Amino acid sequence: MLAQALPALALDAARAVRETAVAGLRYPFGSSPLLHELALRRPPAGGDGHRTPVVLVHGYGGNRATWWALERRLVRARFTDLHTMTYSPFARCVTEIARALVRDCTEVMERAGSDRVHLIGHSLGGVVVRYAVQELGLGPAARTAVTVASPHRGTLTALLGRGTLVAQLRPGSRILDDLRRRARPGGTRWVSYWSDRDFVVRPYSSRLDEDTLGATNVLVPGVSHLGIVRAPEFLASVVHLLTHGTPFVPPPAGARVLVA
Repeated sequence: MLAQALPALALDAARAVRETAVAGLRYPFGSSPLLHELALRRPPAGGDGHRTPVVLVHGYGGNRATWWALERRLVRARFTDLHTMTYSPFARCVTEIARALVRDCTEVMERAGSDRVHLIGHSLGGVVVRYAVQELGLGPAARTAVTVASPHRGTLTALLGRGTLVAQLRPGSRILDDLRRRARPGGTRWVSYWSDRDFVVRPYSSRLDEDTLGATNVLVPGVSHLGIVRAPEFLASVVHLLTHGTPFVPPPAGARVLVA
């Protein structure tokens, strides 16, 4: 069995290395708000559009560049209020980042004159979204909460790092156990996107299987941990989710979005 699994694992690792290299090339542009705006080629604001703000939360070591592809698609779909929360990988813990997310969402909603917000978090960002919604009172305002390749049951790669924040992403950590144990139904629509070829966060962890949340799990097959945020199927599904309330996109020939 191990001999059969090794080629697939090697391919997953190679895919992860390639996507990491691509992310590294984009990183300097995402670190600068000005370069980020230039890269997005955002059209002038104005006209009718979807007014509920969308707040994006990148993963550990990421920045605004994580969301370029999705922001472009949302802009084309006439979402007029997009915000990317950034944080340092040297933050002390998930709670610290989640508190900052709650403050950002409050400010964003006040400026937009809205009492609701859509949240999308990649990897660690999805755990931050969960903590803010479940533990810090953001639930009533969160119309949609999306996690993308997030380690809901931890990731073994966190064993390679140091510090409290990284330790909280390890399997069996107290904060992840608390999130599962305290999950309760509410008015938030939960959706998790996951990949069967994610070398960093394996499928058993990236699915949001807590029945009390009533989450929809969407498989985007054959993509890496970083590549999922640029996968055409993922982008189309998120736009459909925020526009129509469901992540499922009736697939054309060859499309691979699967709702589980």
